[in-house]
Amino acid sequence: MPQGGFKLYIAETEFLFGLRKNDKWHPQVMKILELIKKGKINTLQSSTSAFLEVSLVLQTHKIHPEQIEDTLFLMKHKLTEFNIEEIQLTSDDIIRLYELLRKHAIEFFDALQAAVALGKNATLLTNDKIFKKIGIKTISFTELIKKAIEERSP
Repeated sequence: MPQGGFKLYIAETEFLFGLRKNDKWHPQVMKILELIKKGKINTLQSSTSAFLEVSLVLQTHKIHPEQIEDTLFLMKHKLTEFNIEEIQLTSDDIIRLYELLRKHAIEFFDALQAAVALGKNATLLTNDKIFKKIGIKTISFTELIKKAIEERSP
C-alpha cells in the first residue's frame, strides 16, 4: 500500500483502451488524467497484465504488429506523462490467477487483472461488474472522479 495509508488503484485494460479518442470511456479517462495532473489522484498505477491484454485483443482483431507496437508505445507514453507507474507481473500473480480460474467462472484476463489487484491489496479501477462478483475491491471511473473531486474540495 502506498505511503500515508492511501488506497492504491490499479487501472484495468479498459482504462488503456479509454486513452483512444474513439473509445466510449475516453471522456472519463481524460477527466481522471486531468485530476492526476491537478494532484487530486496520486495513487493510480497500471499493470503489465493490462498491456498484455491490450496487445492480444489487438492481435485478435488482425491489427498489424507495427500498429500494435505503436499503440502500446503511445499508451505507455501517455501514462508516463502523468507519472502513472507500472506494476510488474509476478509469478505469485500467475499462481493466484489459476486459483481464481479454479474458483470462479471468469475469463482468463479478468482473473489475471484480479490476481494482480489482490497481490497488491489494491482497488481495481474498472467499470466491469465481474470483479465485484468475485470479491475484488473495485471503483468505477465515475466513482473515482467523484471521490477525487469531493475529497480534495475545500
